[in-house]
Amino acid sequence: MGHHHLVLDPKHLPRVVAHAIVSGLVRDSFVAGNLLESHLRLRPSALSEALALLRLSPDPSPFMYNTLLSSLLSHRLPSAAAALLRRMLRRLRGGGAAAAAEPNRYTFPLALKAFAQLRSLRDGELLHALILKLGLGSDPFVHASLVHLYATCGRSAGARKVFDAVPDAKVSAWTALLSGYAKSGELGVARELFDEMPERNLVSWSALIAGYVQSGRPGEALVLFREMLVSRIRPIASVLVSVLVAVAELGALLEGRWVHAYLEREAVEWTPNVRTSLVSMYFKCGDVRSAWQLFDRMMERGVDLWNTMITGVGLNGKGTEALALFDEMVFEGIKPDDMTFIGVLGACSHAGLVDEGMKRFESMSKVHDVSPKVEHYSCMVDLLGKAGLLKEALELIESMPMKANSRVWGSLFGACRAHGNTELGEAVGKVLIELEPKHAGHYVLLANLYASSGRWKEAVEVRERMERRGVELEPGCSSIEVEGVVNEFLVGDQSLPMSGDIYDTLDCTSKVGLNGYVEDIRHNC
Repeated sequence: MGHHHLVLDPKHLPRVVAHAIVSGLVRDSFVAGNLLESHLRLRPSALSEALALLRLSPDPSPFMYNTLLSSLLSHRLPSAAAALLRRMLRRLRGGGAAAAAEPNRYTFPLALKAFAQLRSLRDGELLHALILKLGLGSDPFVHASLVHLYATCGRSAGARKVFDAVPDAKVSAWTALLSGYAKSGELGVARELFDEMPERNLVSWSALIAGYVQSGRPGEALVLFREMLVSRIRPIASVLVSVLVAVAELGALLEGRWVHAYLEREAVEWTPNVRTSLVSMYFKCGDVRSAWQLFDRMMERGVDLWNTMITGVGLNGKGTEALALFDEMVFEGIKPDDMTFIGVLGACSHAGLVDEGMKRFESMSKVHDVSPKVEHYSCMVDLLGKAGLLKEALELIESMPMKANSRVWGSLFGACRAHGNTELGEAVGKVLIELEPKHAGHYVLLANLYASSGRWKEAVEVRERMERRGVELEPGCSSIEVEGVVNEFLVGDQSLPMSGDIYDTLDCTSKVGLNGYVEDIRHNC
């Protein structure tokens, strides 16, 4: 940035700074700038001393401001960075010698990044006007930062307008716009933009893959990942985390094992997210043994990894083992959090450990200083409901310190159906429809409850009410992995090559099912 920093020994730095202050050299912006930069380079956390040096300088340079802005952002202090920029602009408006501190092409990307992190679009728009006034709108760094600001604040149209204002936009601006579309769920537009890009970088591929995963389209994420590998783009940890999430959603165990082997072979950094996602993938694909083996090999075990293990073991019906994991975690000095207890209570629910579940629930606030949230109450209602303790489950809902949501009531409704309590189930079903009148599943479940008890008139009335309100039931979707290929199926889908054979087989199995199988839909923790 046009400055040469001094080479100082950290031991001598305080003495040099003191000498500069006493002698008045600190009033020279060049000296002050070098001292400030050296201070932050040798002692990155010494932000208060750096700010003091800025205040002592009567004419701070843009270099000083930029150095401090960069440091504040690296310490995740966007509010402090925004405040520093406002101070810089106030001094600029004051005129005089302070005009030397005019923001430059290095200042604006830092400032726009701060406003993007704060989702402060209004401040960003004011800064945009100043950028245009100074003629810096086409600077590659500034341009990409502007696109990023509007995209991050959910203004896709504004981001596109800024992007189109520069004919020869650099790849960073293309990627910023692509990321914005992907994060907002506009994946069709994002894919079109991706295909139009004159060049793609790792961030471009990563943004679109993550967008597909976040929008519930894991199959397309894996297809794009394969394209990425064919293009000889080497994935980093964050990309592989997205891929592992997609694999877990599809239950594509062979793909997951390939990713695991790639991690081992290519020496990709095993970040905490990578470790957690890999263990979670094995659990969700049903390979509990591999999950355990991987966990046992890991030396670094943060709370997220422990939570994944507790949840995964519990969901596989091993409640006692999940509780033993929890006790081991606490013994090792890891403080449990909200997610830990969702896993613990869910494990108790799946294994029918009512007394243990009650004990762990009560220990949350008393022993571990974790206040129960609505999700924890939902787990407890599920636990009590599965054990047939419907009255106790209802009393717990009524005693909740917050309003029960549809997940809580849904857990009780599932228990009412399972235990044949039509009277309570009817009341709960009506509450669910009142809470979420556009949720088709609630109508279907209540209609099925009426039908199972022979109340056909009420079942028809619920279906008719659903139609009058324009509530439509979305077709179900499932997937299966066969010889490394993931096949996805929609209800009523006739597009697959073997659709005829598939439906013939389903017809046969449905006839067998008439002997006693009844489909059941339940709300689980």
